[in-house]
Amino acid sequence: MKIKKNLIAATAAVLAAGMALAGCGSSSNGGDVQKTADGKVKITMWHGFSEADGKTLESIVDDFNKSQDKYEIDAQLQPWSTIGETMVTKVTTGDGPDFVTTGADNGQGWSIDGTFQCVTDFYDDKDNGTDDYLENVVKQVTFNIDGSEEKCAVPMGYAPTSVWYNTDMWKAAGLTDADIPTTWDQMLEVAKKLTKSDGSQYGLAMADSGWAAFMKGNGSGLYTTDGKVSINSKENKAFLEKMRAFYKGGYALSGLDDTAARESFESGQSAMVIVGPWEDQAATDKGINHDTFAVPDGDGTYKYSDGKTGSNTGSTGLYWWVTSQVGDSEKLPGIYEFFKFYNNHDNQVKWSLGSAYPPNNSTVTEDELSERPLIAKISQYTDNSYIGIAGLKGGFGDISASLDTLTQNTVRTDDDIQGLLDQAETSIQGYLDEYADN
Repeated sequence: MKIKKNLIAATAAVLAAGMALAGCGSSSNGGDVQKTADGKVKITMWHGFSEADGKTLESIVDDFNKSQDKYEIDAQLQPWSTIGETMVTKVTTGDGPDFVTTGADNGQGWSIDGTFQCVTDFYDDKDNGTDDYLENVVKQVTFNIDGSEEKCAVPMGYAPTSVWYNTDMWKAAGLTDADIPTTWDQMLEVAKKLTKSDGSQYGLAMADSGWAAFMKGNGSGLYTTDGKVSINSKENKAFLEKMRAFYKGGYALSGLDDTAARESFESGQSAMVIVGPWEDQAATDKGINHDTFAVPDGDGTYKYSDGKTGSNTGSTGLYWWVTSQVGDSEKLPGIYEFFKFYNNHDNQVKWSLGSAYPPNNSTVTEDELSERPLIAKISQYTDNSYIGIAGLKGGFGDISASLDTLTQNTVRTDDDIQGLLDQAETSIQGYLDEYADN
């Protein structure tokens, strides 16, 4: 899901000439406000949840609609690709959703170009319960917009990755709780112990794409927090050489995407996999006895905005975003009421148990999630989890593709790693320059 320069330009033109919409702090009246037959303000929501998480969300929406007589949320299931590819155009014509769930990577660019309007005023009203939000989750959507620090979205589903392991295989390899790795190198050594030389069992199922968090935790990242390219470094080269040797040693299968990596774990082919909390239910359904531990830190030099280094814990960071077609219309207070309702204590217990996402509300206790103890366990990893590609105006899809080319060629070929890094640097620098000019 990427924002191309011409799309941003077209969006800006339509916003300015056709609808007079603005980004953060919009004063637009939001156009015509539709009402239901019983007089409720109709508010359109887009989301992409189609399984148990979708049913849980729909139940919360139904509860909200029944809880008051002013607003009616129309929750519309859309493919994630539709949200990424058509939502911007529809918002510029006033035919898009009033609020939507999508990731923080796209969200920053869309907050800057005027597709989304920021919601700092929602956070300013402490009656909305925002003091109970997890601090690190909010930090991921706190952006500099026109020289002002703005909170541009509300937590929806923030899920740290973790390492899931087959407890039967773990025990058979002679491993105990004392062997839970605390460093990346220790994890690779554990994976070697879990690998069978006859090729019947691999230590780790790991996609050879989407390595942004791993490049930060073990190397110097793709670019710095102030947007300067940093991928072509001795630290990244050393990490990639280490991972190539790991794959060549037969401890992990190459050529896997996220789905194939999960299937390898769920079929008993691999003893460990790095993925989000939804693996708990999937492994249970496949009859895999399992547990989880935090993705261990590496020895990287990349420095996050909070000063931390070494974290390999990436996250799926989904948030609620208000589109600029809402402005300050009658819809806005209704959307804010829903945000308050969705993230309150009871609904976050319901959401977490039904979706496998950790709760956004810090008042939810471990005991309240006792039906899903591993989800409660993963909640402890949120403070050390970060969105892999963030902090830019745009180009997220392009930069991600450049990284995937680098890591896939590292794992799948014998191409010179330094040459691959040179190519990645040129590519990523080009995207940084392109979007810096917008």
